[in-house]
Amino acid sequence: MEASLGDIVYPALEEILSMKETAIEISETTVLFGEGAVLNSLELVSFIVLVEERVNDNLESGGITLTSEKAMSRSSTPFRTVRTLAEYIDELLEEEAI
Repeated sequence: MEASLGDIVYPALEEILSMKETAIEISETTVLFGEGAVLNSLELVSFIVLVEERVNDNLESGGITLTSEKAMSRSSTPFRTVRTLAEYIDELLEEEAI
């Protein structure tokens, strides 16, 4: 998870948040979706697309899709916090490697 956080999620979130006028501290518990989120809906979509592109740029295979039915059908969204997103990315990458 640390690689996903440091190499992909944090830099992508910093890029999206750099467009805001207010500085926002980023951590594993930063809320991305739902009450208290640091991103509005359009920013969240842009962020997810950016993260997906960066993940897939580092893969030799076909890549992963973050917004699949698998993600949407979960009882708890993988897009809630930075940590849950990184864990979900790692889960998808493990499945991709199998």
